[in-house]
Amino acid sequence: MAEAQQQVSIEWLLETADREMYRLKYSASLVDQHCKELRGFRDYCRQNVISFYDVETGIKYFTHRYGISLTDSSVRFTPAQKKTRITIRFLDDIYVFGYAKRYRDCEYIVPSAYMQPLENYLSYCAKNNGAAGSIRVKRTKLLQFLCFLDRRHIELSNVIASDISDYMSTLFQYSRTTIHVISSVLREFFRYLYAEEILQTDLSGDVPRPKIYAEEDIPETWTPDEIRRLLAAVLGMRAGDICALQFKNIDWHRKLITYTQQKTGKDNTLPLLPSIGEAIIDYLKNGRLDSECGNLFIRHIPPYGPIESESTLSESIKRYMWRAGISVKKRKLAHAMRHTLASTLLQEGIPLTTITNIMGHDTPKTTMGYMKVDLPALRKCALSYGAKEGFV
Repeated sequence: MAEAQQQVSIEWLLETADREMYRLKYSASLVDQHCKELRGFRDYCRQNVISFYDVETGIKYFTHRYGISLTDSSVRFTPAQKKTRITIRFLDDIYVFGYAKRYRDCEYIVPSAYMQPLENYLSYCAKNNGAAGSIRVKRTKLLQFLCFLDRRHIELSNVIASDISDYMSTLFQYSRTTIHVISSVLREFFRYLYAEEILQTDLSGDVPRPKIYAEEDIPETWTPDEIRRLLAAVLGMRAGDICALQFKNIDWHRKLITYTQQKTGKDNTLPLLPSIGEAIIDYLKNGRLDSECGNLFIRHIPPYGPIESESTLSESIKRYMWRAGISVKKRKLAHAMRHTLASTLLQEGIPLTTITNIMGHDTPKTTMGYMKVDLPALRKCALSYGAKEGFV
């Protein structure tokens, strides 16, 4: 395992990269792509007499090759630049974790030694009314951790607090919110392992977790002009619920959309507005491929079928944003559109309880977070400092 502060030789890094592509069973096209990029990287290191890799090496190589910064979020990378970025991330993972992660449509391979405990735990979550979306998140986060243990040859029953600390230290590249989610998943997993006597000690309390304050962030929204421009180029539902929407969820006679929220597991009903209904009909007539799949929206590229990743929907929205001339920035896209709907309804004087029902929130308290973006209403709450002449 390569530690974040440890020097890793370029020779070891490239040899490990070859082994990892084989271990992860990359497709021939992806192997060719990586090999081409790695040859260019090797030549760069030789020409500049670079013998060891660190977190800045890949960034400097990218700047040397393209004359722009890899960390500049305002730059729209070309297809060639994106391929180079993928390979640099591939090398960064090996440097930090000692193994390569799997991105995009790939999934982590479950190490055989940990497969049964993981599946038993996820089945336990499902039996206790765990939402499908939450279980997918738990699977992904736990697979990362289990792959870390596997590379260190640590049996699940022998995990100790220092192993957890070592793993958490590899997450420095993630945001505080993401680390908070990973920590919560690990805490619950360790409580389960202790209850099942797989671990003799409850390690849940040894998982560090950053403090997240419920009201610390301002919900991200779109301007009305951006919404109009986006629609000209091309819901209040969550991205995962849109991806999972099926024909049976639409009642054309009663003009209603009824579905079970993946995040909360609760049923929600929304009106099937004429503009939405017409858009769906247009999609079915002119856009959707012929398929026996019961999902309303399906993938139009292999593998055909349900849209299993919420990021797929966001990528589609992103393409239309570029077409409409809207800056992508670091928006959460579909999530931000939900925020826009809530804040717009709030500014138009719609009762908070009504907005809560539309958004599918459990309580109005959750919806109140959107009050932070209603600046005109907040200004009315500001206290006056009194007459100007009262100050020295």
